[in-house]
Amino acid sequence: MRKKSMRFISAALAACMMASTLPVGAFALEGDTAPESGVSTQAEETVAETVTTIPTETKVYTIAEGGNYELLGGNYGRIEINMTDTTKPVNITIKGNVAETLDDPLFNVTNAGVVNIVNEGYEVDCATGTKHLMYMRSPESQVTITGGTYVSQGYNIIMDFSGTLIVNDAKMKSNAYCIYAGSSGVVTVNGGEYTYCAPVQDRSVFFGEAGGTITLNDVTATSIEKVLKLENSTAIVNGGNFKSTGSKSCFVLSASSLTINEGTTTKGEFESESASCINNRGFVEINGGTFTSGAESTIYNRGGLRMTSGTVANTNADGVVIDASGNYGDIKLIGGTIKGIKDGIYVRDLGSSEVTLQQVTFEGSQNDIHLGKGQQINIKKTFTGKAKIRVDDAEAGRRITQENDDTRYQKDLNLVSNNEGYIVGYKREDGVEYRYLADANGNAVSTQDAKATANLGAGAQQLDTTDVVPENTTVTVTADIPAGAEFLEWSVVRADGEALDWTPAEDDPQTITFKMPGCNVTVAALYQNNTPDPVNPGGGDDPVTEFFEAAAVTGVAAWGLYETATGIYRVLNMRGIPMPSNRAGLATLIWEKAGQPEPQTLKTYSDVDESDIYLRKAASWMEEQGLMEARDDGSFKPYGYVTKLRTCFVWDMARDRGLVG
Repeated sequence: MRKKSMRFISAALAACMMASTLPVGAFALEGDTAPESGVSTQAEETVAETVTTIPTETKVYTIAEGGNYELLGGNYGRIEINMTDTTKPVNITIKGNVAETLDDPLFNVTNAGVVNIVNEGYEVDCATGTKHLMYMRSPESQVTITGGTYVSQGYNIIMDFSGTLIVNDAKMKSNAYCIYAGSSGVVTVNGGEYTYCAPVQDRSVFFGEAGGTITLNDVTATSIEKVLKLENSTAIVNGGNFKSTGSKSCFVLSASSLTINEGTTTKGEFESESASCINNRGFVEINGGTFTSGAESTIYNRGGLRMTSGTVANTNADGVVIDASGNYGDIKLIGGTIKGIKDGIYVRDLGSSEVTLQQVTFEGSQNDIHLGKGQQINIKKTFTGKAKIRVDDAEAGRRITQENDDTRYQKDLNLVSNNEGYIVGYKREDGVEYRYLADANGNAVSTQDAKATANLGAGAQQLDTTDVVPENTTVTVTADIPAGAEFLEWSVVRADGEALDWTPAEDDPQTITFKMPGCNVTVAALYQNNTPDPVNPGGGDDPVTEFFEAAAVTGVAAWGLYETATGIYRVLNMRGIPMPSNRAGLATLIWEKAGQPEPQTLKTYSDVDESDIYLRKAASWMEEQGLMEARDDGSFKPYGYVTKLRTCFVWDMARDRGLVG
């Protein structure tokens, strides 16, 4: 009985095999525990091994069941993917060049789950018949396209209205959109090359609108117009190489969000030849990549912008790297490099929006920061670079910085004014500090080898060139020379060339005070290091040069190198002449060497004993000869400190006038 049954089953199996496309191992005998080698006992695996060839020259072909399908090449119509059971995957392999001329689109995904399309290196021509490659209208669909070349003319290549699309390493070229994502469509493109080639259509390589989402990973895209266009949608770009060769930007977005990062295999290179690289009317976040344009601006920003790293460069001699205007969102420059020729960032008119500079590097620009009329910028204490600032409405007192997140740091910001006649001043009032424009020819104190202090309204503070000191404010300057050096003299010079009266401290010749004039003042402390005397000060043709070879001299900015060196040379070589330490000693020294001549008038001084006729004669004669200045208060200040260098200068004056030998 068993043998008969076995023969019957074998005959039935043979007949079934002849009439069926199923492989040999599709059936197993009841009771068998070991199938033939290579034959599966699972029915669903037999489906996976079955390949159905989709016929050519068919206007509409419907795929209703999961399984494996192939296109061997030729002319095709519409392939409708409308599944009765979306849990079964559809696998389609393209094994030849395909033309689509009969119906539109080639793949119409209306109801599906997982759909895998693998192109083994062939071209799909949607251009000849003016058709689309694919429509996606199935919310649950997950379509993956891998490899191949796809071209279209007049129509978009792929339109994803609903569902998830992944494209891997494909090549697409169209005079419409290569890939469109709208409504609930979610698109991810990994690698590949994509081209938009027709300016008359005013389209782009990729287009997201009405809620669509696009992610581009290490993609190469070239467009004669825009590369990525977004309207009420979201996109993430990770690396890649984008280039716009026409009159439109690489990135154009309105009411949308765009995030740009470095990719996995590429850092990101984005270039627009004749337009801004980014035209932003939404929100853009830059976390890497290089953005370049030769147009009027590289980022035309009319929205929110956040930059943490990357480089934004402009190669136009009259261009702007970041052109910001409109009350559409704040700008935060947290990191990265801004590289230009004319303007780095131009803040035209932001309304209530703000620009915050945290840490960014400026390179090459004439103006790193250009502020329009009434515009200000927030500069945080994290900014450690240098910024050259220009404003359109320059005037004394014009405020530059706005918010400050801490006090006592803005003074340390390295800000330089590019408005002629102005410096970037510093103020602190009511617990708030800020930077502003101050008259460059106004009231600033520059020091060399010294520290200047004054009370600008909040107690005594150290001054620098950013501080504007009101006229008639008392300024105190103290020498700050190296330890062990010998203080020689003060140089105090007004910018207008007029003499400035200054007063040394009674007990400290290295401290002076003066009243701030209506111009800048430069103060230098002159000193010599304690080094050996010149070896042969009188034997050479150039004693100044010989002196410098033997001794170190500093603090020469205001006096002039030759004058200072010569004066110190004389100090070191006035052999046999005692060096007085005060005004009384200087007066009597010169007067005695002149032969103790009688003054025309013997003056009386408030701080000189009337019985000290000797000193009174010396002081009166010195003032009459113009060797010492008479004081308005009737005093002589006999114990006022006199430096060695001052003694040399007074001696030279007396000798030049023939008063001493």
